[in-house]
Amino acid sequence: MLHRLRPLLISAAIAGCASGYQQFYQPAPGASPAAIAARRLGPAPVSPIVERAQPAASAALLDAYAKRGYIMIGQSMFNSGQRESDDSAVRQAQRVGADIVVILDPQYTGSVTSSIPITTPTTSTAYSTGAATAYSPGGPVTAYGTGTTTTYGTTTNYVPITIHRSDYGALYFVKQRFTLGVFLRELSDLERQELQTNRGAVIRLVVDGTPAFNADLLVGDVITAIDGIAISNADTLGALLRERQGQSISVSVVRRGQRIEKTVRLAP
Repeated sequence: MLHRLRPLLISAAIAGCASGYQQFYQPAPGASPAAIAARRLGPAPVSPIVERAQPAASAALLDAYAKRGYIMIGQSMFNSGQRESDDSAVRQAQRVGADIVVILDPQYTGSVTSSIPITTPTTSTAYSTGAATAYSPGGPVTAYGTGTTTTYGTTTNYVPITIHRSDYGALYFVKQRFTLGVFLRELSDLERQELQTNRGAVIRLVVDGTPAFNADLLVGDVITAIDGIAISNADTLGALLRERQGQSISVSVVRRGQRIEKTVRLAP
């Protein structure tokens, strides 16, 4: 009997729990609903695109989506002994307004053995018999009788179960508007020595189809000035670009030791 109950017990133990994709969702830094709405290219879709990926090499994965114009707005990472459906990740993507949800392939992490107490009612009945003899002028009279006593209680049995656990994860992306369309990093010490300056920002990624892409700005280019204004770092460049949205600008870059001027029409 207990063997037949075991699958039901396991289901009962994990039923009613919120999806791990919802429970363990963490927004990316600065990814408030207002910030997402201000930067996204279009409205949130009714049904997000679903893609799959291996959980390793997360930095390379983020860069691959950034190159396509998608920025991560949040993620769900958790370990569970319950099988999580892709539909749960899709529903969470709909809650946060994601354009794409990338579901990471589950990674088995081992099993945990436990037990579930099962309490069932018990009854016990005792039977008794007796006889009594009375003496009277007419002779002895004997009476016979029987009785029952029922006792109610409970008994507890422990059913062993094995729960198989896995790591689950999902990344949520939106298509973002880009004024220029580059991701930058600061100059390394070696680059500062080669350029003989501490000023500038290095392009580490160019987003497909953006003004930077169309102007043939390349990964590794060092942006040194915008409209003749020297760039101290990536933050300085961002401020100058925000002031010039929708305008044509002159971008000064150093590419393999050569100084180049590029004219770029920024997105509004």
